[in-house]
Amino acid sequence: MISSGLVLLLIRRLRINAERRNRRGITYLFPAILAGLILVQMILFTIPRMLDTTDVIRGTYAVRTGTVEKIDFLNNAMTVDGAVYFYNPLVHKPQVGDLLEISHTRYSGYIHEMTKAGLSQKT
Repeated sequence: MISSGLVLLLIRRLRINAERRNRRGITYLFPAILAGLILVQMILFTIPRMLDTTDVIRGTYAVRTGTVEKIDFLNNAMTVDGAVYFYNPLVHKPQVGDLLEISHTRYSGYIHEMTKAGLSQKT
């Protein structure tokens, strides 16, 4: 949704440039800035999610065991052995120091299932 909004804004700004309706000289650079934002947004968010769709459809997830080092402020992401993973805070309730076995998507790091290591109980 963010990507499509940025692309629409880029098209609008390119149209303004083509019609030479810029009020200030600096606004001539807006399309280049927007193109950079689109590129960064695609690399960080869109492409990893698209690569994970095949794994989600097949139901194949990477499995990792590790200790929770940090839980983010919004309680939707955690750091496990230096890697950041995202989870649904309404379903999972990890604590700092927990030894967890998590199944997650390979590229975007979204957790599908999380259990305490050695236990069959979900957190």
